[in-house]
Amino acid sequence: MTSVHPVAEPGADPVVGALGGLGQHIDCAGLRSFSLDGPQVLWLVVSGALDLFAVDAVAQGHWHFLGRLEPGTLLLGPVEGPQHTLVGRPLRECVLRRIPLRELYRYPESGGYEGQHLSQYDTGDAALSLLEHAFSLGVGRGQRVLFEAPLDGRTALDEAVADDDILWLPVSPGSVQYGAAFSAEAAGDLLVDGALWQGMVNQQYRLLSALDRWIERLERAHEDRTAAGIKAGEAVREEADRALLTSIGRTRKAPSRTAGASDDATYAACRLVADAAGITLADPALGGAVSDRIDAVERVAVASRIRTRPVRLEGRWWREDSGPLVGHRTSGTTVALLWRRGGYEAVHPVSGRRTRVDADNAEEFERRAVMFYRPLPERVPGKWGLLRFSLRGTRADVRNLLLAGLVTVALGALVPIATGQVLGVYVPRAENSLIVQVSLAVIVSGVVSAAFTLLQNLTILRMEGRIESTLQPAVWDRLLRLPTKFFAERSTGELASAAMGVSAIRRVLSGIGPVAVQAGTVGVMNLVLLLCFSVPLALVAIALLIVIAAVFLAMGMWELRWQRRLVELGNKLNNQAFQTLRGLPKLRVAAAESFAYGAWAGEFARSRELQKRAGRIKNLTTVLNAVYLPLCSLLLFVLLAGPARGSLSASAFLTFNTAMTMLLTAVTQLTGAFISAAAVLPMFEQIKPVLDEAPEVRGASTQPGALSGEIEARGLSFRYTDDGPLVLDGVSLKVAPGEFVAVVGPSGCGKSTLLRLLIGFDDPVSGSVLYDGQDLSALDRAAVRRQCGVVLQNAQPLTGSILDCICGAEVFTQEEAWEAAAMAGLAEDIKRMPMGLHTMISGGGAISGGQRQRLMIAQALVRRPRVLFFDEATSALDNETQRIVIESTRSLRATRVVIAHRLSTVLDADRVIVMSEGRIVQQGPPAELLADPRGRLHELVRRQLR
Repeated sequence: MTSVHPVAEPGADPVVGALGGLGQHIDCAGLRSFSLDGPQVLWLVVSGALDLFAVDAVAQGHWHFLGRLEPGTLLLGPVEGPQHTLVGRPLRECVLRRIPLRELYRYPESGGYEGQHLSQYDTGDAALSLLEHAFSLGVGRGQRVLFEAPLDGRTALDEAVADDDILWLPVSPGSVQYGAAFSAEAAGDLLVDGALWQGMVNQQYRLLSALDRWIERLERAHEDRTAAGIKAGEAVREEADRALLTSIGRTRKAPSRTAGASDDATYAACRLVADAAGITLADPALGGAVSDRIDAVERVAVASRIRTRPVRLEGRWWREDSGPLVGHRTSGTTVALLWRRGGYEAVHPVSGRRTRVDADNAEEFERRAVMFYRPLPERVPGKWGLLRFSLRGTRADVRNLLLAGLVTVALGALVPIATGQVLGVYVPRAENSLIVQVSLAVIVSGVVSAAFTLLQNLTILRMEGRIESTLQPAVWDRLLRLPTKFFAERSTGELASAAMGVSAIRRVLSGIGPVAVQAGTVGVMNLVLLLCFSVPLALVAIALLIVIAAVFLAMGMWELRWQRRLVELGNKLNNQAFQTLRGLPKLRVAAAESFAYGAWAGEFARSRELQKRAGRIKNLTTVLNAVYLPLCSLLLFVLLAGPARGSLSASAFLTFNTAMTMLLTAVTQLTGAFISAAAVLPMFEQIKPVLDEAPEVRGASTQPGALSGEIEARGLSFRYTDDGPLVLDGVSLKVAPGEFVAVVGPSGCGKSTLLRLLIGFDDPVSGSVLYDGQDLSALDRAAVRRQCGVVLQNAQPLTGSILDCICGAEVFTQEEAWEAAAMAGLAEDIKRMPMGLHTMISGGGAISGGQRQRLMIAQALVRRPRVLFFDEATSALDNETQRIVIESTRSLRATRVVIAHRLSTVLDADRVIVMSEGRIVQQGPPAELLADPRGRLHELVRRQLR
């Protein structure tokens, strides 16, 4: 008995006719959608149609239409892994066949299809499946031939296929073998080949991954269109607001803006915040070349040379005064957040409309804002000028402090007066009701005075916080803007004391500030009472106060002398401890730990001795504070018993005595506070050099604009000290844009000094450095360096991850960081690290010397600068890695000035400059200089090869 295979009817789809008997029949009537199975299943559309969609495999969400599958279409089920999967939505009368892949394979062992049918092409020795039968009859959808090209004549596991006269060759890593054999197979044979289907599964994974990227671009474009629509709506609303204001004749004082930024809403918002903070902004159009990787607010700050800090708006942030902020609405509009009357107001920079921020509209603002730090002026007029700078914006606190002080003084006068009246008048007369009334009045006045004293203390604490938040960043900003010679002239301990001096001063003054204010107000009021009751006795009390103040002032000056020495010795100890810890490996190699400890112990013993001497003076001051009050009271009684007998009544005497006691107590508190404050003067003296030193970049400095890479030095001469020898003597050179110049010479000839002058770290004694024809001394050097990549000889990476070290303060993607690492020959090393780019390093201690150099090179290359300065930057690299770095820097087409000793580095340069004893003695192409056997370069190379 033989069975006859079904043959496709005329007009019917041939694939449906061939595969219609395989798999499971599925009638999609009533199904709105269904998820397709995994990659081991084929879906055949028998009739009707099926709409295909891409849907997020986890979150579902938006359905992305891919196309409509007509009858005869075969679809392989989606693989797992990509973000999106495939979902079908059947139309009316849709019928599918679910065909497992195993049913398409040939099974020689089974007799399922053997001997059932032989076509006119059969040889009688092969079993045919239904699919083979259909294709052997010539049933196909086209006349195409598929080729496979193995590399070595063997059958590959993942074969390549081709059609439309295009042959695809799989190329493995290594060499390619040509002349391989070609084979041809029919489409029917390929469709039942399991290896081909597995290849389709792999290909489908790549297609679905590409689909993920396509959908991501679609969604990003949709978000951009939505944001653009919101901004357009905001612009229409702003225009409508201006039209309404104009129509009703209402004029609003709009902030005056520079012409270059008249339409820049971000700049207008920044300017509103800067005005509220007392900062002057510069026009961003005049700010030179600023990286487009930072946002608009940061570009304004960089152009104006001010520091910023991101602020997180959390909780009830609109009820807490954090200073003027630049914020953003969720629609993208930049607004100024200004504190006014107990809350924040959002000021629109264009229309000037003010919106009170509260719990109802707080969600309309992004959670990130930007705070501006007010910089110090170029010239700070001493400690009083520093005080005026720090007190800006505290006018309301000063007013509240004065009002609370006046109330406290007025209530403080009630105590001595009530004491005199009660003990001198009401008690002798036994007027009990008046005694009770006065006592209640004193109690109430004490409670009120305590409340106002609490208000005083809170106000002082708030002022201290504002002063430190203003002054500490300003000092740090000034320190970072100082020229490099300032740091070379001072030790690490001195710099640390200067940087943290403001916090130290604040900690000292925070304890004595409220005490001094309260004691001063109470003392003044009681002194007025003394003058009212008895001028002669008040003058005696004043004389006593002058004597006491003189004694305590002398003791304070005595203590101050030791405090100065103690601060200087403390800086020395800090610097010595830092240097010891940093050089501990070298100390261990030299077995010199004991010597280092001995040097530290000697200085530490001196500091302890100074602390003892200062402590003795403090003890003596404490004893005098405890003794002089009863002595002054005793002297008052002696005067009243002798020369001043009968000058005061009993009640007046009691009032006078109480007032004098309170005055002396206040003086005791004030003297203690002043003596404690004497320690502030040595701290301020540590900060004073930072304030007196002029910053490297002045306000009048010119912005360089985008640099082309042309550098010129004209007659540069330099010496490190005024009476020292010339390190550079009349050096002149010119580097063209994109040129590679190598500077060589023996040690001490001035190569590194020349590089420091070119990048503006030092100023020449005579001569000038020009960038694109502009004198560097008149330019904003920070703006120039932002366009340069610099790797110095002993540069050390910052503490943090490798990604942070490469990217620095700018925002770069990980792909860009990887690219920079590859250009520096560091990518493979990073891949072998446990956490890749996120591996933490501390001062270069976790990496080798060569890796450290390559990391610093990657940091310089990530910004793709126009000018590169290398000072022995490849000295620790092998030849192959150095070749990678040279080729990478050449691809940047940047101007390169490299200081090197190695011959391999010099030979790749366009021009070599040979220096000796601070002068240029030879320059030209390396081949030309090496050809001269009497030349200095030839001599240097000969020495190196010995």
